[in-house]
Amino acid sequence: MKSPLNSRSVSVIILTGVLVLNIPTVTGSLYAQNATAGAPEIPGSIFSEGAGTPNVTDTSLKADLVFKGLEFPTNMALLGPDDFLVLEKSKGTVNRIVNSAMFADPLLQVNVASEVERGMLGIAISNATSTESNNNTTSSIGGPYVFLYYTEAASAQDNTPIGNRVYRYELIDNKLVNPKLLLDLPAIPGPRHNGGDITIGPDNNLYVAIGDVDGHTTEAQNVHEGGRPDGTGGILRITQDGKPVQSIIGDQSPSNKYFAYGVRNSFGMDFDPLTGHLWDTENGPGSNDEINLVVPGFNSGWLQVQGKAPADFDYQELVNFGGKGVYQDPQFSWIDTVGPTKVLFFDSDKLGEQYENDMLVADVHFGRVYDFNLNGNRTDLVLDGPIADKVAETDDEVKGLIFGSEFGAITDLEVGPDGFLYVLSFGQGAIYRIHPNSV
Repeated sequence: MKSPLNSRSVSVIILTGVLVLNIPTVTGSLYAQNATAGAPEIPGSIFSEGAGTPNVTDTSLKADLVFKGLEFPTNMALLGPDDFLVLEKSKGTVNRIVNSAMFADPLLQVNVASEVERGMLGIAISNATSTESNNNTTSSIGGPYVFLYYTEAASAQDNTPIGNRVYRYELIDNKLVNPKLLLDLPAIPGPRHNGGDITIGPDNNLYVAIGDVDGHTTEAQNVHEGGRPDGTGGILRITQDGKPVQSIIGDQSPSNKYFAYGVRNSFGMDFDPLTGHLWDTENGPGSNDEINLVVPGFNSGWLQVQGKAPADFDYQELVNFGGKGVYQDPQFSWIDTVGPTKVLFFDSDKLGEQYENDMLVADVHFGRVYDFNLNGNRTDLVLDGPIADKVAETDDEVKGLIFGSEFGAITDLEVGPDGFLYVLSFGQGAIYRIHPNSV
């Protein structure tokens, strides 16, 4: 069994544009302290601002700055061309940026606990009216709705977390109003491993990622006799009005909301537009970061295994909920952590047909975007050479996968209405647009 707090000495490693601080209590953290003098700080480790100008490996493409001036941006969504909603982690704000100018007042500001990985974390927008199915009944769900995931605090003066919560808002007159609480999840002990990514699936349901919140040890963390799942350590699925969709690992709440479990922490997931399959990234405890194909009932293995299971691994150590849980090795893993965040299927040909429907994955330690191709049935990655075994043992082995670099810590990727790629830099407080040189 691999412990989340493996003993290791403190060391500082200097890489190109990145300072990585390895400390047992913070190893594997995403959000961390900025090394730039005078910059805002988040106690923990250190994140990258990037050593130079963001660049794209393909010389026919370039990265242009759209906006700079955000403080710790964690996630974004596009309302339309050049129209962004962007979250600021520690301020608890949702800001609107139109034509490279940010509104003077945020659309929303709420009380958030902001230590380390807590804060305003995830956003998804549903503009279309949809019909949801639940237990053979249907209900109409209108829009536009904005879904937010944040670590709610007791008050502006009291930073004590009262829950990791998912709310549904309506966007009216440049304000987010009429909040409805959809999920109330644990936020302690923390302050790490809150997850926070939200995506809307092809079924119009919400998929919400949450980690083990720094130490939960239930059956959802593959601990036999650990008690029933408590809403941590998985990907939860609910309708847009907060109801469970399908009981997979259990009938009682919150077990009936789990789509996947055994997740240590995830900062990104996306659906393949060609197959409808869900993929996610997962952060390891200082090693064995993962990319996973997430099937219904997927068991990612944490706490018992992270990364590819050893040849002699005893699968009886895993909790399978009477055979309803399905363990699979990751489709790719990094032995040395890169801090993967967003996974995005680039469903556009505007950067060239060679990138259309590729899987793009961002990281926080190097400020890179990686480009993965999928096989014919799109259930596996096409990997050659030393990484044909789906494991990157050194940084050199992934050089051929690098699409872009020097963006600073990246927390989100999105395809715009214009078909170009947008990159959100946590390290630089900026949004970049990647497009052909000819545009």
